[in-house]
Amino acid sequence: MVVVEYAYEEMRKLIDLPRDEMVETLSKLGAPSEYESETKKIITELTPNRPDWYSMEGLARALKLYCKNKHPKYEAKKSKYKVVVDRSVSKIRPYTACAVVKDLRLDDERIRDMVLLQEKLCGTLGRKVKKFGIGIYPMENIAFPVKYTTMKPEDIVYRPLGFEKEVDAKTIISEHKKGQEHGHLIKDFPRYPVFVDNDGKIMCLIPVVNSHETGRVTEQTHDIFLEVTGNDLNMCMAALNILVCTFADMNGTIYEVEIDYSGKKIKMPDMTDKKRKLDVAQINKILGLELNRKEIEKLLAKMGYKCDGQNVLIPPYRADIMSWIDIAEDVAIAYGYNNFKPTMPNFFSSGDAVRRYDEIDEVMRGMGFTEIKTFLLTNKNKLGAIGYEGKLVEITNPNTRDYTVMRPNLIAETLEVFGINKMKGLPQRFYEIGETQNSEHTEKRLIFAIMDKKVDFSEFRGYLQTLAKERRFDFELVKTKINTFDSEISCEIKSDDRDRGVLGRVSKETLKFFNLEFEVFVCEIKL
Repeated sequence: MVVVEYAYEEMRKLIDLPRDEMVETLSKLGAPSEYESETKKIITELTPNRPDWYSMEGLARALKLYCKNKHPKYEAKKSKYKVVVDRSVSKIRPYTACAVVKDLRLDDERIRDMVLLQEKLCGTLGRKVKKFGIGIYPMENIAFPVKYTTMKPEDIVYRPLGFEKEVDAKTIISEHKKGQEHGHLIKDFPRYPVFVDNDGKIMCLIPVVNSHETGRVTEQTHDIFLEVTGNDLNMCMAALNILVCTFADMNGTIYEVEIDYSGKKIKMPDMTDKKRKLDVAQINKILGLELNRKEIEKLLAKMGYKCDGQNVLIPPYRADIMSWIDIAEDVAIAYGYNNFKPTMPNFFSSGDAVRRYDEIDEVMRGMGFTEIKTFLLTNKNKLGAIGYEGKLVEITNPNTRDYTVMRPNLIAETLEVFGINKMKGLPQRFYEIGETQNSEHTEKRLIFAIMDKKVDFSEFRGYLQTLAKERRFDFELVKTKINTFDSEISCEIKSDDRDRGVLGRVSKETLKFFNLEFEVFVCEIKL
């Protein structure tokens, strides 16, 4: 839950509403609010699905739309500003989204709000800077074109914000507050990502801390350069749009920046509205209403949308719209939840059958294993860590780099579960029955694994023997080199002259990737 607080009189300068109406309207919109008489501030609680509300300007925009039907228009003016992205960042934090905003009139309160918006976006959409970090720089202190590249840690020397002297990158990571907080994301790489201006000045150690010389915003700052840099381009662009729209609401003027990815050039920010088909029948069905198209369009207008023929136009600051169901939710909010009358659904929907516990579950639970459920999607980094070299089914348009391919086996996700639970007591015993997918077909598999300070091979083999006895199949273990396992204990499971699965002790290299310090034995069987 994100909490935003602001003085009522400050908000009233942005939209002139009586205090009680302002508080009530925000609560109707899904942002529960209350007024504190002692501080004369409105306290608003926000769920992470509306990051465009993390600033006072964002909330004022929502109130203007809902109460006064005032739709802002955002556009980016053309410019000659350029950012060059070096290939060396591709394996660390490969993407950046940038913009320039001019003509701002900042005071101490606005600067504080700017920093809070930056922190809230990084903490929620940015997953505490894991997906992206944000940098804001006064334009008068940097020379274009700007370069996003990597440097050796000992060559990165500058004075970071909050320090009195110049230090190198290793010192920043070990001694600076932001370095201690975010330095783990880059410290194991031989070169660190940095922004450098055309005069060779280091602007920021990404994603840690800005330079005091080029990244200190003051009340005298009127023009700023923005960069959102991370591992997910879609999230970087979404965060950039929220930022520039917020600054535009502060009467700033947005200018585009050309990003050069080794010859592939992209203009940012993209201020065009995204289109999605408006399905009136589907919205009425899910909400149990009988609204016509004009009524739905009027409700959508209160939530910031415009309509163009058969399409809904989604404004650039809305990073939360994933499908038509999100649009239906906004129709419900504008309609008013208190106006819905409780009724029985007028349509039937049969649920999928829940998998019953079968004989395998009984056997595994009886041997002391706990069932887990992991995602069907994974990524190539994790599969590379377990040495998987087969063909993969890839997602055409993944929303995140964490989930880009269908899992071909259950091993990587099981090891990740051990990593999440590594601070719990030992031994740990997990099993899962789940679907896997390679380029040819879908398979149902069973995996069971143990993590302990020391795991006995004969004991672990005994679990497979018990399972084979209960399931009435014979097997033999054939020593085979498998990338996931130590060469000493690495076996294929054969049954009826067919490959049925693998069994082995996970190699030290693989354990290190998943931050595991204890022995792990794994057995995976095709069912």
